[in-house]
Amino acid sequence: MSAIELKQVSKSYREPQSGAEVPVLENLDFSLERGESTAIVGPSGCGKSTLLNLIGTLDRCDSGTISLLGQDVTLISEKEAAPWRASKIGFIFQAHHLLPQLTVQENVLLPTLALPKQDRPSKQQAIDRARELLEAVGLSGRADFRPGQISGGERQRCAVVRALVNGPAILLADEPTGALDEKNAHGLADLLAQLQETAQLALVVVTHDADIARRMGTARTMQAGHLLP
Repeated sequence: MSAIELKQVSKSYREPQSGAEVPVLENLDFSLERGESTAIVGPSGCGKSTLLNLIGTLDRCDSGTISLLGQDVTLISEKEAAPWRASKIGFIFQAHHLLPQLTVQENVLLPTLALPKQDRPSKQQAIDRARELLEAVGLSGRADFRPGQISGGERQRCAVVRALVNGPAILLADEPTGALDEKNAHGLADLLAQLQETAQLALVVVTHDADIARRMGTARTMQAGHLLP
């Protein structure tokens, strides 16, 4: 069973002014197993982020099927998808999206509140998990700091921990090094590769960064809504 499997997936959007339908993805096939990682590269506007949003159940395809961990997510409602997404999928974005009024640890713990009550860990279990992950990425000494008090690289590492706190099987990263300098970008690329291997995640990274693409198990090029062989 593949962790991620897309079959003949198509997605279009309507142009706001003309109302014309603009195809973004066309009859796309894609699969990835747990323990595998891949980078999706290609020019801006080719459909990379749309692909990531569909895998992450943040958007719906027009046709085709998307199966995640054996679950056909094209058939479930948004009400059903939200708690499922919270427990199975982690997201990392170019902008860290940390809440400035919360501490590093409090930001990390936020996704636990989205879990269904029956799956939610106790407060102490969640705190222990957050502290364990913060230590693993070198942020144990920053747990009580606020985002404005730590560096850009540390903020992005905090965002990685937040994505992992619920123990997802699938990790999706959209240009995670795009806002970082070269040194911090290399460090984050190493961290993602290490965490993916340790946790045996299915990791999909959309990136323009050749260095992070090289650190993934495979790299696929997207062009005009198609993944090239």
